[in-house]
Amino acid sequence: MTAFIPKALARAGRMVDAAHMKLKKANPALFGSPIRQNMVQLYRHDGDFDTVISIPHHLSFLAPDTNIDIIYGIRAFDRNGGLVAFRKHRVKHFETLQKPISELLGREPDEHGMFSITCHYSSPSGIDFLGTTSPQFMTIFMPRSDRGAPQITHSHKYMDQFPPLKSKFVRRSALVEGDRNLTGISYFIMNSSQVTASANLTLTGPSSSFSHLVKLNPHGAARVDFDAAGEGPFELACEWDRVVNHRKPIAFRRFSSGLVTAAHS
Repeated sequence: MTAFIPKALARAGRMVDAAHMKLKKANPALFGSPIRQNMVQLYRHDGDFDTVISIPHHLSFLAPDTNIDIIYGIRAFDRNGGLVAFRKHRVKHFETLQKPISELLGREPDEHGMFSITCHYSSPSGIDFLGTTSPQFMTIFMPRSDRGAPQITHSHKYMDQFPPLKSKFVRRSALVEGDRNLTGISYFIMNSSQVTASANLTLTGPSSSFSHLVKLNPHGAARVDFDAAGEGPFELACEWDRVVNHRKPIAFRRFSSGLVTAAHS
């Protein structure tokens, strides 16, 4: 019975969201364009990386014959889930907004944390055939060192619209880590929900495994460092106490050459 309740509430939430989007599609002039908002991603602003956000005017690709301004909203949180800043930026047809996160926010963010992107259109005219859209952007982790290379990640998850109830969920990464020049892996994990969540990260190697339990405030983030060196193989499992939307930690792999690579785990 206890396992049924979270599933039923999640299903009800999806039904409410679907009904809301249906109203928007039927009458965007009255209810607004059907846009799935608050796409989330990690930022870093520490001694190793800064974060550049690249936001193309996505309607220029999807509906090039229109001429609609897009107003993007950028909201950033610190690692404890506190709001750092919220700023809006207008992007015109065929333009791209690409700047460091500190410039977009108008202030310095935390060393790491979560940010979200929303968007609104200056007009719903001529884009009804697109159906539901969403903000489109790329996150570029720019290394501070000249020996590094930019690491680019996409976003495909959103903030939780409804608080996820307690329900244990184990996500095992499809990636197997390991390289003879590997010296360590840092995992960054985010809580995309508005309630406190816990996650236990376990990295299993050829001879042993290491676990690290983190407690994440609403909209908070955490960094977990593992001394995973050599060819491995190393496999990550992440056990959540809630089924939040964004469940994939982002891995930053460190190599003896000084190179760091990043990807969703």
